[in-house]
Amino acid sequence: MTYFAAIAEAGSIRGAAEQLGVSVPVVSEALSDLEDELKVTLAVRTTRKLELTQAGERFYVAVTNMLSAAREAMETVARDKPLSGRIAITLPVELAAHWLPERLARFQKKHPDVDFTIEASDSVTDLKGSSFDIAVRAAYVPPGAVEHGFERLPLVAVAAALPEIQRENDAMRIVGLPFLKAFGVEQVDIRYGARDKVLQVAFERAIEINNRDAAIAMARKGLGFVLVTEAAVALYLQQGGLLNILPGADFGCVVLRSLVRDRLPSPEAKAFEAFLKQPA
Repeated sequence: MTYFAAIAEAGSIRGAAEQLGVSVPVVSEALSDLEDELKVTLAVRTTRKLELTQAGERFYVAVTNMLSAAREAMETVARDKPLSGRIAITLPVELAAHWLPERLARFQKKHPDVDFTIEASDSVTDLKGSSFDIAVRAAYVPPGAVEHGFERLPLVAVAAALPEIQRENDAMRIVGLPFLKAFGVEQVDIRYGARDKVLQVAFERAIEINNRDAAIAMARKGLGFVLVTEAAVALYLQQGGLLNILPGADFGCVVLRSLVRDRLPSPEAKAFEAFLKQPA
């Protein structure tokens, strides 16, 4: 039944096998044995995908409830027991470098026997059928916009030196300093001075970058200014390697969300995802 639930969630036998860490024939045989025992077809295989039948849909709901109840029963006994096992997580490079380490250290202090596999990548991984248990997503939210997540990281604009700034009515123009567009936004809006008023920051040139750590390195070399989470540049700001070019300005934030691959995650993955949502 656990194998069947994994097949339904992954949408394929191969995807379920990768999630479960077993071979494809093992999962295929488990499905065949289950259908033989129930005397009913639970899934229809095509060349592209696997689809549940109506009986399979009903059976999946029942199986999910049963497995959830079984896991909750086990957790009531092992609630205070240190966890062990492995958690695979994928998240953006900047978060892996500047946000995750402190949280990982606190979690492992409580659960030293949990091992981690971490992929730091700015490309988005499709969890379905992947080997990752948890994905942490980061989304840019401009000032004044509302978007929900488990944590909001404020942004600052930093550069190696203070630029010339020209003010024109409801806009600011940063002269002679390109924008390092690590978030892929076409313009920069800020709340500055009057908190209820959104101003636009204009710039003459822009450099597209798909990695915020690379953008920080370029900013330190004087190649432009970058919007980045304050935590990522705290040390550089303290040491003077970078300057906050518009102190007091609100550039919006990065909102973090977590996604769990399985509807019934392992106790380790479930505990870690809940831990991430706790205040730092």
